[in-house]
Amino acid sequence: MPDSHLWIVGGRRATRATAMADATPTASADCHRRLRGPYTGTGSLIRALVPAVHARQPGLASRHVFEILAVAPELEALIGAVPQTLTSAAPQSERTRWYSRYRTRRISHGLVDFLRSCAADGPLTLALGSVDQADPTDVEFLSLALRRLDPVQVRLVVSSAGDVPELTDSFAAYCARQDVTDPVPPVPGAGASRPDEAVAAFVRSDGTSDVPGEYEAYQAADPEVRARLHDERAAELTGRGEQSLELGAIPYHLLRGSSLAAAKKRGLDAAGYCLGMAFYDATMELTGELMLRIDRAAEPDLYELLQVTQCQCLALLERPEETEPIYYDMLSATVNPKRHMNFSYALAMLYTRLYGPDRKDHHKARALVNTAIAIAGLLEDPEDRVFHTVFMSNGKALIEMHLGNLEESLRLVDAGIARMDQELSADKHLLHRSVLVHNRAQVLAGLGRPEEAMADFDHVIELDPNYPEYHFDRGNQLSKLGRHSEAFADYEAAIRLSPPFPELYFNRGDLRAATGDPAGAMSDFRYVLDLEPDYLEARVSLASLLLDAGDAQAAADQVRAGLALTPDEARLHCTLGLALLDLGDRAAARAAFSRAVELDPELFEALVNRAVAAFEDGEPDVAVADLSAALELSDGDPDLLFNRGLAYEAVSRPADAVADYTAALQASQDDPADLLYHRGRCLAALDRAAEARDDLGAHLACGESAYEQEVRDLLARLGEPSAALAAG
Repeated sequence: MPDSHLWIVGGRRATRATAMADATPTASADCHRRLRGPYTGTGSLIRALVPAVHARQPGLASRHVFEILAVAPELEALIGAVPQTLTSAAPQSERTRWYSRYRTRRISHGLVDFLRSCAADGPLTLALGSVDQADPTDVEFLSLALRRLDPVQVRLVVSSAGDVPELTDSFAAYCARQDVTDPVPPVPGAGASRPDEAVAAFVRSDGTSDVPGEYEAYQAADPEVRARLHDERAAELTGRGEQSLELGAIPYHLLRGSSLAAAKKRGLDAAGYCLGMAFYDATMELTGELMLRIDRAAEPDLYELLQVTQCQCLALLERPEETEPIYYDMLSATVNPKRHMNFSYALAMLYTRLYGPDRKDHHKARALVNTAIAIAGLLEDPEDRVFHTVFMSNGKALIEMHLGNLEESLRLVDAGIARMDQELSADKHLLHRSVLVHNRAQVLAGLGRPEEAMADFDHVIELDPNYPEYHFDRGNQLSKLGRHSEAFADYEAAIRLSPPFPELYFNRGDLRAATGDPAGAMSDFRYVLDLEPDYLEARVSLASLLLDAGDAQAAADQVRAGLALTPDEARLHCTLGLALLDLGDRAAARAAFSRAVELDPELFEALVNRAVAAFEDGEPDVAVADLSAALELSDGDPDLLFNRGLAYEAVSRPADAVADYTAALQASQDDPADLLYHRGRCLAALDRAAEARDDLGAHLACGESAYEQEVRDLLARLGEPSAALAAG
């Protein structure tokens, strides 16, 4: 197998397909999003690979069922369904939780792991065409797969008509480039010879054809002919019963067919599915296409639904600033109280949760959510009134938590749980009930009431046992309580129930490190860095464990790999300094510590280690300055006071040294012997003989001393022998 992936660029689809075929791929797919929407290319590869893999290794596909069915839902009959959660099972009218935008990144990571496992039986070559027309989900998959897949095991051959800006860096780093051009003159017989054949061919291509003349013929054709051909193609594709076609080609054809009503229904269904799966860019595209075909004045409710859906997607895609003008546009167009309630709540969430620090305004958010709560309390339908009042109040609880009012946050959540239990039947709004219990667990943990928090974590997992984040959060709480084996079990459960995400493996690695399993911890940290190489905590933790294991060179290599990605991370420079100290390169170590301090003047570890290195290099004045800066950050750490005392002694400032030793003794009495010895020496240098004798005598009384003879000689010179000296 070649040692790089391949990017084929230029020419038409047929030309690129021929070039890809020359690489003899194991499986090939077209990524044009018009075909199957999200994961058009990735899903097609998975559909091609899984049946044979499942026949050989049925457990492998089962371990990746979440990722496989997210991109190729048609395989459910073969490999089984994913475990249901309250989120996935909630009726559309009761769904109050939406997945993070990073869910698709997790799915892609899981698919990369699956492909690696598939290659255990032999290397694979996978071809993906039309990458320049791909949905962002396919582009995201490719950006990760090109980096993480070893081309010797799984080689990717991708093609595009031109540059793909989102993949420019990935192509440059991981791909050989092959430019292709179309044959001149064109291959005889290419394309359709008659206009009607050209129109039909373009429609059969699901609007993806770049054969010369076909699109032009389609544009020139009778609109009724085009609509009939689209209807026929939509019916043909519908007959296949493939869910992914419902997200791409089928709505494409229906939107251009003869029935706008059918197009709206299927388009809304597709948008709702994509929204629920976290395919937010596709949801935006589908709803945008529908909005172009709807008269806002004639169908205001439908148009508003599409606008609200777009706002949801924009917020979840971390583009909240684009939603505020849309909300105000909708507010200005209606006097409907329920809509004002919902839009006021949405605006409140912008200001308390979604905006960045420069635009957050929790007080404005509280004002807006109070409006929502006031309107909710006036709704006529009793069930609506209860649910919406509790839902809006839960939003207010979040605002109060952000304002530091945890007790009020707890009161609001408690009241919401109680009201839903008292006033709604037990089968209503199960998802939101679980959300409330989970929120209460988090508030209780924040209030320092861990046992009560644990009871709620236990309860919410009883309500929704297959939701991975609940196991992750309970595992974190168990870890803090020192219940390590239970925490580990929860992390394992979260791993089984979710595509991989780095925080989960990092926390498990942290737990393994804390419980005496450095090898397991390093394995987890390495996997985190395989997923996300710029994960700072994992990089620092792995390097620290390598230092503890005596492998300073490997630690330095790890840190340098991190610095290549994020050269201005102060903690990485500090950790590099520690590795260089162990490697005996003190000058480079001090330079690394200095760079860390330059980047973060309050980085405690860098200040302390630079001070130690300076002291050992015979520059105690530099050590004094760094230790003084560190002490301002540490609230009188006795070890730092002791070390600065030593540095003061070295620069002949015994009075300052005495002050530090005294403060250290007051802060900690765990091991006073060295402090008493050094303070006694300094007191003697200051001609404070009586105090010196007391300290030196107390030092000897602590037990065996490496300084015993020196202390006895000094006591003798001070005049009156101490009781300890006499006893000797």
